[in-house]
Amino acid sequence: MNTTVSTTDLIEALGWFGNIILSIGVLPQVVQTWRTHDVRSFNWLFLLMWAFGVLFTFIYIAYNDIVLGKYQWPLWLNYLVNIFATFYLVWAKYYYGRLKKT
Repeated sequence: MNTTVSTTDLIEALGWFGNIILSIGVLPQVVQTWRTHDVRSFNWLFLLMWAFGVLFTFIYIAYNDIVLGKYQWPLWLNYLVNIFATFYLVWAKYYYGRLKKT
């Protein structure tokens, strides 16, 4: 029985680990925003660039994965979590920002 770890396995594990960290990293901001409704410090330009950046990058990754038939699931996890999180933050900035003005 061969128990050595290949370089490919190590790189795959690093990809999963890195993308899980990135996926979890956005959650504290989402939870804080959900609880406090405080969006004053959010910069519109940053939020919109981040939201559309992750969306367009995910489309690129998904298209290439489908064409090549090799799916990079760690990237899918990261980008899908970040798409939902960033678009929630964009919505929160708009919605809670309007509530604070009235």
